[in-house]
Amino acid sequence: IATYERTLISDQTPFDAFRAGVPNAMTPQQVQGFNAFQTSNCSVCHAIAQDLFTGQGFRNIGLRPPTEDIGRQIVTGDPADRGKFKVPTLRNVGLKRSFMHNGQFQNLGQVIGFYARAPGAPPQFPDNQDPVMATVNVPPAVAPLINDFLQNALTDPRVATQAFPFDRPTLFVQ
Repeated sequence: IATYERTLISDQTPFDAFRAGVPNAMTPQQVQGFNAFQTSNCSVCHAIAQDLFTGQGFRNIGLRPPTEDIGRQIVTGDPADRGKFKVPTLRNVGLKRSFMHNGQFQNLGQVIGFYARAPGAPPQFPDNQDPVMATVNVPPAVAPLINDFLQNALTDPRVATQAFPFDRPTLFVQ
């Protein structure tokens, strides 16, 4: 099953077409959102180098106090891993219903607000927080642009409509 799942590559997003040279594949707002994604340092963790939008690493973004949620440390036993969780891909993130490892946020706006330290956003907990978090800077003016980019430009329509090869298998039943 894992071998088959590795063949499922979501690579028909507007972003993919844009990167392939189709200039109007993304809207001007989505292009601005992609640029803001990079200049806000989101791409430090959600690396775009291989278009996966994840560095495959583990980071502590300060979502919860590590005393309540020790994260990767429970696997490795290493106190340096306290509060760290795997950085997920952002491909098809616009289709998700909850966000973060604990489902704390219900929409991308809340996630972006957390990173932007927006008024009303939950606090960030500094205990063992990754130093890169200090470099993440999402000005309020670009937050909607980043949201549009993530919500729409990284969504593969085959995944959104559950079309082949992303359709749902059915079991034979008499």
